[in-house]
Amino acid sequence: SKLDFKHETGSLAVGDRGEVVGRAIAQWDPKTHVRCRFPKIPSKHLALDQLELEVPRQEKVREVIAPQGVSIDFLVNHFDRILQKQFRSKYNESTTFADLAVLLWGPAHARFSDVVDLLGHASLKDDNRGESGVSLRAAIGERNAADVGRATLFISWTWRYSVKKFLEALRNYCADKKLPFSTTFAWICFFCNNQFTWLSGTQNDGVETFGDTVKQIGRVVCVVDSFRASTALYFSRLWTVFEVFIALISGVDIDFALMSDSEQELLDARISELKQSIKVDVMSAHATDENDEKKIKALIAGADGGPNAINAAVAKLFIKIVAECLAQD
Repeated sequence: SKLDFKHETGSLAVGDRGEVVGRAIAQWDPKTHVRCRFPKIPSKHLALDQLELEVPRQEKVREVIAPQGVSIDFLVNHFDRILQKQFRSKYNESTTFADLAVLLWGPAHARFSDVVDLLGHASLKDDNRGESGVSLRAAIGERNAADVGRATLFISWTWRYSVKKFLEALRNYCADKKLPFSTTFAWICFFCNNQFTWLSGTQNDGVETFGDTVKQIGRVVCVVDSFRASTALYFSRLWTVFEVFIALISGVDIDFALMSDSEQELLDARISELKQSIKVDVMSAHATDENDEKKIKALIAGADGGPNAINAAVAKLFIKIVAECLAQD
């Protein structure tokens, strides 16, 4: 094929026999973005081995796929019943998501030694790894495609919550906000991450992954277990604090959803307790992985205003949810 390089002092062409014709010293071809360099000699014919073609480095373009979530309808109307049928007496009011992880994937010291194939998630093939084992979300989508869709809510929470109370909080939040259960999709790490990679420690950087997901979805719902922020499980976990931090610095919408037990405690509380309850210290939170903790705290410390600004912003948001809860009653 023939490549033409235009130049104000002449032109260059690669001929049919491989010879180079022209007088240009160096010029870009606007279509192929290839730069031509060759010796400035009198001859109008140059051998190809005298010609240097420089192809610019192309940056790898990362494909951005909208995060997929699980429908609120499936979560609050079906998941609890599925667990009850699968685990019977092992599943009850006190069962936390950490407990459920052990039931599904085994204890931490013997992870995946005894896997329960809930919804077929353990037998479905993960195309990325070429092995069996996908996220619960993927298995839910295989079961019924309508139960999975583009995530509209990023749920910030902790695995130490009771499964039943957590699902109840989601139901109440969406009902209060008049969000349709069937078309509201929640991104919840327990369901949406492939735990066969996350729990084995082979997943990519969690700080980057979670931060990107928060920003892509654009709306964070913090499910908080107690209105007393200083003693809430929610504010003791660094990952949940990190998710709030990312939402704040990115201008992402943030809502709080109190669990029902906490709502009743709030209604019974005195004003002095309410004042004390909103005190937050994000730097006192901890992560299981020491490296994650160091990385997240460094990010918070380096933000404008540092931890104090984040504490103040979180406290302000907490005052809002407390006021809304009191106004409803």
